[in-house]
Amino acid sequence: MTDAPAIADEDDQVLGDVFFELPLLKWNMFESPSLLQSKIVLLSDLHPVVDMFNDAGVGVGARSSTEIISELKLSDKDRKRLVALLGARSYDVYSVRAAMSDQLTDEELERIRIPEAERKRLQFYLNNYSRGLLSVILKGTDIEITNRSSLTTILDGGNREKVLGNLIDIANRLRIEPEEIVNYIGKLSEVILAISYYHRVYDNMIEDLKDLLLQVRKMQTDQALCHRFPGLKDDAMEVLGFGRDTLGGLNSYFDKFKKVERFFDTEITPEKFRSLRDGVEAHFRAIGKVLCFWQIKVDHWTNRFIDSRGRLKDSTSEQRYNYFKEELHYNIYLIRETLDTVKNAEIPL
Repeated sequence: MTDAPAIADEDDQVLGDVFFELPLLKWNMFESPSLLQSKIVLLSDLHPVVDMFNDAGVGVGARSSTEIISELKLSDKDRKRLVALLGARSYDVYSVRAAMSDQLTDEELERIRIPEAERKRLQFYLNNYSRGLLSVILKGTDIEITNRSSLTTILDGGNREKVLGNLIDIANRLRIEPEEIVNYIGKLSEVILAISYYHRVYDNMIEDLKDLLLQVRKMQTDQALCHRFPGLKDDAMEVLGFGRDTLGGLNSYFDKFKKVERFFDTEITPEKFRSLRDGVEAHFRAIGKVLCFWQIKVDHWTNRFIDSRGRLKDSTSEQRYNYFKEELHYNIYLIRETLDTVKNAEIPL
């Protein structure tokens, strides 16, 4: 870790697609100059470290949370914010907002938003999943939903009366109080947008993940390599199993999630509504963690073995095995429970 963190323009995708690192200057949440020149990086076991840089942008090493707090004279505000941020296990925009919501002012929280270019790409996925829900809420209005912030402000402005009327109608159908339905729909809509975002990230990642699993398969079928490194065959089988479960689980989940579009086409009870909201909230957290875990593995493989043209660099079988054992297979079990949440997820409609 020797390169200074690249801070992208607002329309760049850097933090739209990279879950496992966060340049701390990106959203300007700290007073400490040392923190603002640093970035948080999740290791392969999803443990966070702070990658430090000097004034010249030269890397000076990674620090644990305990080390960074003891070495830097942080203000109480900076310390609390850093602790909250280090508690996240994914640095997508949704996880950062959730981690920092109690630490930031409304104005600061508003800075943590999806770049405009990302919003346009995300709209395709959002429409696929939330058309049924949003069309009922926004019926008769000119509101355009493009990000999570706009979902939370649907009662603002000149459309307030019409949206309130739609919400009252929904509340009557669900036989609960309008005040309650506003909170439920607000939360559900945010999660729908988050899962739409994860679907887009997954679509971008899937080919790289398949390529990585193909390399593992090649190692597993290399008899000479397996003879040289006893245990490789079984370890590779374990990784391939997790990889297949990830691909199958996410493909199945995103396919099932399309049911949300038919949300109001069926007779739904308040109990089913609560179940749906609580369920998809757990689902989106699990999906974010699984994607983050695999993206770390894919990124390490790409940086080490793939050149700028997408071709495999010259490397020895021992080098590839060492990567497999030390980076890919290491701590692979950490996503077992989280992946089970995705695989066993049900959309209660």
